[in-house]
Amino acid sequence: MRLLTIVFTMCFMSFAASAFADSQKPAVADVGGIIHGKEAYIHFRLENVFFPEMIEALKSGMEISFRIDVEVERVHRNWFNVKVGDLHFTQSIQHDVLSRAYRLRHPDGDEIFSDLQQALDKMTFFQVTLPLSMEIRRGKIHKASARVRFGRAGFSEPLRSMVFFFSKWDLETSWGSGPVIAP
Repeated sequence: MRLLTIVFTMCFMSFAASAFADSQKPAVADVGGIIHGKEAYIHFRLENVFFPEMIEALKSGMEISFRIDVEVERVHRNWFNVKVGDLHFTQSIQHDVLSRAYRLRHPDGDEIFSDLQQALDKMTFFQVTLPLSMEIRRGKIHKASARVRFGRAGFSEPLRSMVFFFSKWDLETSWGSGPVIAP
């Protein structure tokens, strides 16, 4: 009986630990958008990407960058989906210690924030305009997908090698998907 209790407790603890680990995993959420003509306006946000060590590194002046991939596909039931547009870009944030400001660099230009939370909110919410390769017909089903990978561009060579061994810093989300409306 005691052995059975120990086995049951160990199984429960491993299940709880894996459930907690999955809940803290970085993810792309709330993907959606709308299509007008030959452009798709896609929005999505990131969850659980900034852990305390990353925020401390940001406050000390380290640049943190994300490589973002966005795709729009025409959904064909029981057949292969057709990609009608994709976009790849980089977005980064860095704290300037002298001016005590956070500089956010993205494809639309640079923005300066004095508050860390405002900068992180802007860094984790995306609204992109994606050019499409073909004209979209009304009423057809489309989906947008997005993923985010941690960019090591702002790191020196020794730090790039060290980051490889720390799984928290090896950030890559799975593809997050959502509907795109073609009115």
